[in-house]
Amino acid sequence: MTREARFAIEALRAGVPNRAAIRAMGNEHGAIEHRFDEALRAAWAPGARSGLGFAGGFGTGKSHLLLYLAEVARQQNFVVSRIVISKETPLGQPAPLFAAAVRDAVLPEGPDDALSAALAALRARPAAQEQLESAVGTQAVGFAPLFAASLFLLRRAATPPEVVRQLERFLGGARLSPAALRRALKAVGAQKTFAVGAVDADDLVMQRIAFLPLLLRAAGYAGWCILLDEVELIGRYTPLQRALAYAWLARWLGLAGTRPFPGIVAAYAITDDFATAVINARLDSEKLPERLRLKGRGSEAGLAQAAIGHIERTVQQHRLPPPDDAALTACHDRLRALYAAAHDWPAPALPPPERASSRTMRHYIKAWITQWDMARLYGDAGVVVGETLVPRYDERDDLAALPSAPDDDEVA
Repeated sequence: MTREARFAIEALRAGVPNRAAIRAMGNEHGAIEHRFDEALRAAWAPGARSGLGFAGGFGTGKSHLLLYLAEVARQQNFVVSRIVISKETPLGQPAPLFAAAVRDAVLPEGPDDALSAALAALRARPAAQEQLESAVGTQAVGFAPLFAASLFLLRRAATPPEVVRQLERFLGGARLSPAALRRALKAVGAQKTFAVGAVDADDLVMQRIAFLPLLLRAAGYAGWCILLDEVELIGRYTPLQRALAYAWLARWLGLAGTRPFPGIVAAYAITDDFATAVINARLDSEKLPERLRLKGRGSEAGLAQAAIGHIERTVQQHRLPPPDDAALTACHDRLRALYAAAHDWPAPALPPPERASSRTMRHYIKAWITQWDMARLYGDAGVVVGETLVPRYDERDDLAALPSAPDDDEVA
């Protein structure tokens, strides 16, 4: 307990909660957890459904809540990917975001590489693998022959290890040469079985996203949970890139007008001033969908409008409130017990903190930890003064630029 408690305290001190901290501190937002549970149960339900979002200021516990939801999803046998929106993972560019989601995916049972482990589990279930291959090979479901051909090769012992690695990388977002795939099929006498050819890049990323939860279910998992953190970064995108980011947020959430990806449950966190500081101040609802229509991207215009409306409702209806007296007392008591276990030291109860509208739960947590540090090391808890960071929304044209493709031996 002492080691795990120490990990939790150090993560909370840094303001970046880890799994140990999440387990120790729990969750105070029962309504959001209930909606998330409902979304998990409906992951494979036919028809329209949508993910969820919540909003809060800096330090109100958005990342903590996302990580808590990740634990909930893993307990229900979902593979979970948490993506922090950044320059490397721009929300409006699905290819690098998908690759990052696969790379950072966490299995319910442990930290192994999720895609490799899922494929290994699938190989141990030959009937499920054959059924999946048959399903994605049906022309009506909309997958390119690349996917059925990849599964065909992956379940054959004669497939060389280097080809297996290429196929695994392809399913995770890397490039794959159709010619190389045809050579691999010819080597096992199946060159005429699959009409392998090049696939449009935009179509391919959509098919990869749709395929992965099918693969995970065939491997024995409940589905794929996508958690998007710091979505407010799109407020710094230029208008067109922000419009595309809105459209892709709508796709991940399965909002009205989109074909939801079966087996995917998505949630996002965003700052609570985003609607005022970005959507309203820049007239995004009026300007950005029209900008997409002028570029002949009418379907994306409707998606962007749906996501803008979803964010506005999220800010109004699912805002993380500032902690009240009861929440502060409960948090203090849990943190005190955790600190005592981490340092094998009887952490004293601290006086009720001074309440202020600008103080967040992160302020209180870091202040309590610092005061116990000072009391334990110097005998005096002292007084801690905090400062609130204000989000920035100034536009930068480099934040949503498509990253350079990896330099490897594969071709487009």
